[in-house]
Amino acid sequence: MTKFYIYTFGCKVNQYESQVISEKYKKDNFVHVKTPEEADIIIFNSCTVTKQADKECQYFLRKASKFPNNPKIILTGCLAKNIDIKQSLKNESIIIVQDKTTLFPEHTKQAITSFDKRSRAFLKIQDGCDSFCSYCIVPYVRNTLWSKPDNEVISEITNLVINGYSEIVLTGIHIGKYDGGCSNLLNKIIKIPLEFRVRISSIEINEIDNKLIELMQSYPEKICHHLHIPLQSGNDDILKYMNRKYLTKAFEEKIKHITNILPDLALTTDIITGFPGENKEHHKETCNFIKQNPFSRLHVFRYSDRNGTKASSFINKVPQNIIKSRAKDLFEIDLEKRKEFINKNIGKKRKTVKIGKDKVLTDNYITIITDTTKISKKIFEVIVPENAGI
Repeated sequence: MTKFYIYTFGCKVNQYESQVISEKYKKDNFVHVKTPEEADIIIFNSCTVTKQADKECQYFLRKASKFPNNPKIILTGCLAKNIDIKQSLKNESIIIVQDKTTLFPEHTKQAITSFDKRSRAFLKIQDGCDSFCSYCIVPYVRNTLWSKPDNEVISEITNLVINGYSEIVLTGIHIGKYDGGCSNLLNKIIKIPLEFRVRISSIEINEIDNKLIELMQSYPEKICHHLHIPLQSGNDDILKYMNRKYLTKAFEEKIKHITNILPDLALTTDIITGFPGENKEHHKETCNFIKQNPFSRLHVFRYSDRNGTKASSFINKVPQNIIKSRAKDLFEIDLEKRKEFINKNIGKKRKTVKIGKDKVLTDNYITIITDTTKISKKIFEVIVPENAGI
């Protein structure tokens, strides 16, 4: 039997698509092996969102091409669509597959029944982005907007829950672009008569409507009190150059409105530091904006040029040593924000699901170390201890 191994880089969408590939290969009687050295076929489901992602993917590609068993190597994912990849890998015997339908079915036929090595299941409901933020390569490599029909979403969730998954994470490239709106889809999901909960992976501030917040407030047992809303910068000039569709005042008003309704909400965000033209004052405004607002965790990214994006041609690039210093400032703020959020929750009971033999995850994104071996319930209450983390 042919043996295969999948390397997965990047986002939750890639992780979902790797699961689709895996289930298709198993259905075709291929054997999934634990290490790439055993495989006859190695599939690289890649990411190209940053230069570092490119480097990591290409490092593993070249490493695999030197395996003594001479496996067939297939590169798919976002890096496969990057215009620079063919040139950089021209001396390697690697098959570049830009159209994933050669590896798994068309979008409307994608569905999984399990999620290997995970206790929570990711479910891709949407693909593609047409926002063209000036720093982002994604609209160039995933430019076709698509939404999974809601009846297929309901069916897929039902099967996953029946197969033992108590939390389903809805994911997509730009989830707020889901046809018909995320809130309308959630309104159907909460009516599935099974014990489970759903979490939204990431959503833009302008795409959160009142109905979504009302559903989160009314159905806390079904919809996790956690929103990841990308900010990227706390300075309006930088947001404009980034081609973001909001200003800081509107962003702040919206998140304060949300957290007034959902005071226990975990509000996580993305920040890009060192964007071209960002000066000391811009950075200071970003730091102050974060400090003054109820974020519970930051994902900090150092700006890196992506060839072909608008920002890659901008002047006034920020030196790497300054970017590194500013990232350090943001990491320190992140640590304080995490501590504040945990302290606010210590001693409170939260609904949790298992994420390992000795870990659980609360609905508001707090990780707690506890013995779960004797717990049979899918969703159960745990008191948040002092040593919890987010």
